[in-house]
Amino acid sequence: MARSRRRAVAWPQVIARFLLLGVATVALPAPGGEPGALTLAEVQRRALVEQPALVAGASKVQALRDESVAAAQLPDPQLITGVTQMPVDGGEAFSLREDDFTALSVGLSQEFPRAAKRQLRAAALEQQARAAELSLAGAERQVQLQAGLAYLDVAAAAQGARLLVQVIAEADRQKAVRGIALVTGQGTQADQLAAVVEAEVLADRGRALRQRELAGRAELARWIGSTAAEQSVPDIVPVLPSPPPLSTLLEKLVEHPQLAGPAATVRIAQTEARLAGLATSPDWRIEMRYDHRLEFPDLVTLMVGVDLPFFAGDRQDRSSSAARARVVADTAGQDDKLREATAQVTSAYRQWQSGTDRLGRYDDSLLPQSRSRVKSALAAYQSGRGTLTTVLDARRSLLDVELMRLDLAVDVSRDRLRLQYFEPGVQ
Repeated sequence: MARSRRRAVAWPQVIARFLLLGVATVALPAPGGEPGALTLAEVQRRALVEQPALVAGASKVQALRDESVAAAQLPDPQLITGVTQMPVDGGEAFSLREDDFTALSVGLSQEFPRAAKRQLRAAALEQQARAAELSLAGAERQVQLQAGLAYLDVAAAAQGARLLVQVIAEADRQKAVRGIALVTGQGTQADQLAAVVEAEVLADRGRALRQRELAGRAELARWIGSTAAEQSVPDIVPVLPSPPPLSTLLEKLVEHPQLAGPAATVRIAQTEARLAGLATSPDWRIEMRYDHRLEFPDLVTLMVGVDLPFFAGDRQDRSSSAARARVVADTAGQDDKLREATAQVTSAYRQWQSGTDRLGRYDDSLLPQSRSRVKSALAAYQSGRGTLTTVLDARRSLLDVELMRLDLAVDVSRDRLRLQYFEPGVQ
């Protein structure tokens, strides 16, 4: 009987030792992904292919360039034909022969807008095309940014799930250990319930990660299509190269499409102001007509027309004043955009810099210390001076630190992508 009791008492210890073996030997899955998995660069490249918004922008640029060429030309001549001065009453009513003024008339009319006006109209349309081209370049960068941010959500969820697999395993072991302790009288029911609650919380974190992945893939499908968005991704957040210095980013900021576009709008307003200033310079037109009379000699008519800006105070002058006001408004808008972009770049750079420093502390201090704590707890337990619960707590704490580092790494990558949007020379 005594022998049987010794075996019964030793059995929980055997289970605990088995759990410890799992702690010591089970490692996190190696980071990586399936061959052919989506990368950040591939996602950003695909996002620019057959993107409806970009196709629309490119078509708008081409349309404005074609309109610019057309605006520089003279208007098409107009053909004029008809019957002139036909009597409608009396004995000669509706006769082409009885009245010597009745004629079959055919002629041409041509307007001659001033060359300076045509050149300015063409220049304004060309500037609009350039502004649309810059807007298209900005849209391309915005597409790459949004596609990249969506990709980060998917990659972060994948890496978080990989880490959480081990966290959940640790929670299950903790629950088992506390169950053993409760059976052997070395623990309490409160400890067992705490372990159960903790396991459920971790399981819910897993569901939250899955929810984050699904949302990320839905957003990714917006940019690369639903089929491509379902491809596997490496379960590790991509590490991007360092950006140029902040001073370089700010110095080149005026060349960015987000700022060059408003500058082009100012030039358009200036051109339109010059065009409005020419409104009081009259345009000319010529009309030449040949009148054929059936019973009388034929006639030729030549007429010259000119605009008469008699009401310049309420028309041309008002148009010029409105154009000048638009120049002021667009210039102020450009300054505001520059301030906004400067704040965005400075904020993103400082957050990236601070986050990178914090990542260094995780890698140089927090993670090594957390790993040392696991080794120390394991060594103490193996020597009989510690408990398995201490080992499991240390291991779970290490994995919590790894998850916190993951969240920080995602934030750093997000800030780096935002800086990439403003980086000179990026396409």
